Amino acid sequence: MQYYNDEKNKAGAKVLFMIVQMVVLTMVYIIIYTSFVAVGYAIEEYGISPLMYFPVFVALVVFPILLYKYRQMFNAGRMMGAFIWTMATASLIIVLLYVYVAQIVG
Repeated sequence: MQYYNDEKNKAGAKVLFMIVQMVVLTMVYIIIYTSFVAVGYAIEEYGISPLMYFPVFVALVVFPILLYKYRQMFNAGRMMGAFIWTMATASLIIVLLYVYVAQIVG
């Protein structure tokens, strides 16, 4: 018979959270890549400034930093908050990038 072990459960939760963060990072980076391609198309098609890459580049740099902060939050014991913030930030970045691309292309 196995006994309940907090240390093993916490270690397993950390691994699962890291896997979830990697999947979310991959999904967001796919959207960021698509945004880079779309902005490149807009620059070629409409002759706008290459400075239009800046918001996409900011998302590329800021999102991994936020994931690191959320992992620290998770390790500090605020597991549900870290998970919610991870998903909320990812969805916000995805929506904002789509709105941005729609504004410059449309």
